[in-house]
Amino acid sequence: MHYGTFFFANIVSVTAFTLCIGLLALWNRRIIGMRWFAASLVVGLIKLVLQGLEGHTSTAFSMVANEFYLLSLFMQYLGLRWFVVRQPMRDYWPSTALGLTLALYATLFFAHVPYSGNVLNIPFVILCALSAHLLLREGQPPFTVISRLTAAVLLATMAVSTYRAVLTNLCYQRPWETFHAHNDPRWLYSLAVMAFLATFMVLCQLGFLVAELQRELAEQARTDSLTGALNRRAIEDAALRETARSLRHGSNLCMIMIDVDNFKMLNDKHGHIAGDRALQALALTVQSILRVSDFFARTGGEEFAILLPGADADAAFNIAERIRTAIALHDIPYETGPLHITVSIGLTLLAAPDDTWEAMMRRADAAMYEAKHRGRNQVSTLLCPDTAATVA
Repeated sequence: MHYGTFFFANIVSVTAFTLCIGLLALWNRRIIGMRWFAASLVVGLIKLVLQGLEGHTSTAFSMVANEFYLLSLFMQYLGLRWFVVRQPMRDYWPSTALGLTLALYATLFFAHVPYSGNVLNIPFVILCALSAHLLLREGQPPFTVISRLTAAVLLATMAVSTYRAVLTNLCYQRPWETFHAHNDPRWLYSLAVMAFLATFMVLCQLGFLVAELQRELAEQARTDSLTGALNRRAIEDAALRETARSLRHGSNLCMIMIDVDNFKMLNDKHGHIAGDRALQALALTVQSILRVSDFFARTGGEEFAILLPGADADAAFNIAERIRTAIALHDIPYETGPLHITVSIGLTLLAAPDDTWEAMMRRADAAMYEAKHRGRNQVSTLLCPDTAATVA
């Protein structure tokens, strides 16, 4: 294998990968993980260019190339973390540790200290292991399969990097001496394996993008675009699942129906944009009160439904009353002045072994209309078909 030919083919392929991932990141700007992947490839491409200058320019280019390699892997880690953790990194110590590592390596490099390459080799191997561990621990659907594949690639990269680190310590103790390794078959073939694994990593990055787009499409199919609540189909699926679970385990299940009072008058007076703003504010208020295990959906124009797994009638009534009070007291910002709305709420409980979610919805709807008939802005309960009680 001729190093020059291999290097030219490698830089051409990495350039193509960088352009591909960069354009996809630009097209999907909301997917922050793709930005990190693109940045990682850009830094990796610069590293390759600097690596190609070894033996022709100052040894400082070799030092910067090695540092860029570690920086590229760290950026890749941040991209992977965004997809599987879904939260930004709040700790500063990893970035601080990276900065100190790069500074230490540069100092030892210019001081001509033997074996200084380990300052980068060891963190590189550790970062591969941490990335693989993160993916195996946090890779949940729809990223489970691609996370495991990527973890396998990272573990293979870690193994090859360890081999190359040992080879460097045995034969090329000083980092700038790796220029003489261009004719070493062990160095060249291990380098080819690293390039092969890097190609697989780009394919894995594309896999994360595809999984994310599929997740977004699935979310859009079950979400109301205006309020961010579930849509009717999604709440029906959840109701079927939760009623079956409740009946099987004998656990409680409550349903709440919410309707905005005099919504048509609000639209007629302030316009439909004001009505949309009111519905969005209502949804935010309700979601701030509900538990993570609860289900909240928009079932009609100004109608909403809530499923409360595990909640008994008293707990459900307290939640409904908190929702009613919070909405009534909320000032909704609008260009013509604050908007105020109230809601009528109906509540029911899964009552019998042969009860169904359709029957629950009918009872909750009937209780909600009972609240309207009694003056609006109140909670009404209908626990079973022939028993009703209203609490103002």
